[in-house]
Parts: sequence; C-alpha cells; structure tokens
Amino acid sequence: MISKPQGYDMEQEVTWESRQLPAGCYVCVVKQVSMGTTQNGDEQINVLFDIAEGEHKGFYQSQFNSAKTQNQNATWKGVHKQKLGGTSLKFFKGLITAIEKSNNVSFPWGVEGNEKFLTGKKFGAVMGREQFFTDDGKKLFSTKIFQVRSLEGLKDAKVPEDKLLPEGAAPAKSPQYGPADKDGFMNIPDGIYEELPFM
Repeated sequence: MISKPQGYDMEQEVTWESRQLPAGCYVCVVKQVSMGTTQNGDEQINVLFDIAEGEHKGFYQSQFNSAKTQNQNATWKGVHKQKLGGTSLKFFKGLITAIEKSNNVSFPWGVEGNEKFLTGKKFGAVMGREQFFTDDGKKLFSTKIFQVRSLEGLKDAKVPEDKLLPEGAAPAKSPQYGPADKDGFMNIPDGIYEELPFM
C-alpha cells in the first residue's frame, strides 16, 4: 500500500506535460517590464508575461515555482524581448498598440519609468513551437510568441505550424582554437574573426 506522503497536496507536481506550453492563441498578462539592450547595443524592452486565462493560466508562474525548488537561480521563462527602433519599430508599435487596445488605455510617452505602466496589462499572443538543439545535441521544442495581437485580434488568428530544424541539421560546435602558445596567446585560425567576441 502507498500512503499519501505528508505535504503531497501542497507540492507542485513536475510532469513532462506541464513543462511544454502547447502552440496556440493565448490571453497573456504583463508581469514585469525592464529596459535593456541587445548584444549590438540596441535599446529593447524585456517583457515578462504569463498566461492570464484558460487551462494554462499561470503556466510560467507554476513552471518558475517548480524550477525554484530545484535551483534557487532559476529564471522566468515567459519573456518577450522587443527592440525599440530601426526595422523593429513597427513590431514595437504593434506591441504597444495591442496593449492599448486590449486594455482601453493610452501609453504615457515621455514619462520617466513609464515602462512600468505596462505591468498588469493584457495582450494577445499567437504562440508557436520552434525546434532547437540542446547543449548535448538533443532536438527539443520551445514555445515562443510569433505574433502579438490585441485580445480582439486573437479571434481570427491562426496558430503557426511547428518550425522544424532542417533535415540533416547538426548541432553547432563551439570553435576549437587550440592551446595557448609560449607567450600565452591562443592559436586562432585565420578567417574566423566574425566568431570572436571582440577585436
């Protein structure tokens, strides 16, 4: 006989089903927003979000709570990063417009700390699955936002097909530069400057 362990009902379960958010159209809520920069130094906003309604409500919070029991340095997985300018300006405007329409608000431009205005606001997200290689070479899927829409705009949205890795694709290997020479400099082959972090 198996007796129910103490604390069973209060424990957050860990199942493979709960670790993967299915592709679909979701009502999301902004949990936190911060300003940041891309690796190229372009300004971006980092939007931490969660699922606000339906059977997957609170998906990322539940995932985070579960991960924290295993690793105190666990990070929130529901993140949407959006550059503010250049060719990404239209997508940034789309995000702001979707939030304005979904919440019947106007964004307060030019106010210090106005990114925090977005916290608690809802938006629609069309989410799809994208295949990737893990560090140990396994193929897995991650679920990402493919389109940001207003809540009204979710009604006619179509869920994208899975984005698969090309047939025969292999995991990228880290470049091997070889051991340092007698002066302490690594032997770096010619023609790979684009792979170096700086020059």
